[in-house]
Amino acid sequence: MEENAHQKMLIASSHQAAFMDEEIVETEIHEYGSDVINGLPKGQKIKWREFITTSRIHILAEYEPTGAQHLKVEDIIEELNKIPENIRKYISIIVLAPFSFLGDGAEDPFASADWSKSEITIYAFDHDRAFLKERLSDHQTIAHEAGHIIDRNIMQGKGYNSYYLSYTPMWSKAMCADSKLRRLDLDSSLFLISPYAESRQSIGEDFADSVMLFSYETSKALLKENYPNRYKILEEFLEPKNE
Repeated sequence: MEENAHQKMLIASSHQAAFMDEEIVETEIHEYGSDVINGLPKGQKIKWREFITTSRIHILAEYEPTGAQHLKVEDIIEELNKIPENIRKYISIIVLAPFSFLGDGAEDPFASADWSKSEITIYAFDHDRAFLKERLSDHQTIAHEAGHIIDRNIMQGKGYNSYYLSYTPMWSKAMCADSKLRRLDLDSSLFLISPYAESRQSIGEDFADSVMLFSYETSKALLKENYPNRYKILEEFLEPKNE
């Protein structure tokens, strides 16, 4: 089976120049409940070891691991260091949850994002660490979930009526304009940007995958070539401005 343009973007983006590294600079111990931890039943609390990185991202892992969550803090650091600072600055908390996703849906998600806390939750899956690390990397999970946070939080103070950038007329117009362009690969999406966004029929997932592709230099170049109108919006909102 031939790879479509989106798959080529994902594969190419795994080979990236290094950004300024995140490192653990502080470690604290706290007990948090559902007011901090998404998906945790109300009234239940877990004792966490809280790792604080160079740019003040808080990574939470069980203080006394039960063995349900196989990913490690260093796996998250490794993925964060693939993402440029102008994207990861929107992330405040990453939770390595010792429980599975408890929401609705035929398939439990690997991760979710909560824009109100700028928080990403990585859920427990019954696979070994090597498999989960590969999935975290291949799916570029952290960059994708950061896209959901950015979708909502970047609109704060911008004067737009929509709460989400993905639901503004500018994003809809960009999607329509991009759909009229010739693709590098005939299998690539004509409207939504990825097979995942198409499977969910979701503009929000379209935006999150666009941010994901914008987060890595090689896929960023392919995004610009294949979906230039989306790229232009992300460049305007996310690229550091020269003073």
